[in-house]
Amino acid sequence: MRVLSQMFGLNQSFPKAARMRSWFFGIRRRESLGSFRHYLIGLCLVVLAVLIRLIITKQGSASAPFITFFPATALAALIGGLGPGVMVAACGAFLASMAFFPRPISGFILEDYVLLGFYLLTEVVICLVIDAMHSANSRYITLVEELTELESSSEPESGAPSSAPGDDKDVVAK
Repeated sequence: MRVLSQMFGLNQSFPKAARMRSWFFGIRRRESLGSFRHYLIGLCLVVLAVLIRLIITKQGSASAPFITFFPATALAALIGGLGPGVMVAACGAFLASMAFFPRPISGFILEDYVLLGFYLLTEVVICLVIDAMHSANSRYITLVEELTELESSSEPESGAPSSAPGDDKDVVAK
């Protein structure tokens, strides 16, 4: 087992470091992804994105209607997972098309639909990539914890008698 630890560059202090999380990831680790709390955080991020968009640009400016929704969606997916991220993307598309496009939805032209479709496609890709990152991170932490558990269970206890150097049973077991 020590060979695996050395091969993957793991040391004894890593499992402790793997469990240590910043407050940001602590929100995600305490509850399962996609909990009600994460959806509320997502809605707060949508409101914040709209407020920032209203502050930095004039209403009706279609130059970059979705600019503040990209980070809101990424943060929602990072904190809450795929569900809250997609919800924020959908809310952002709806609110931006209602408030920041120069024409009402009934008067959309092809360019507006293309812009809206590209925004939604981009946001879904961002959410899927962040969801894949969550899955890979969870698998990695699980594997590190299992590896650490196997290493600690395979080490002889300090009071246990050690076998003779020529004992073949020890070599086969490891």
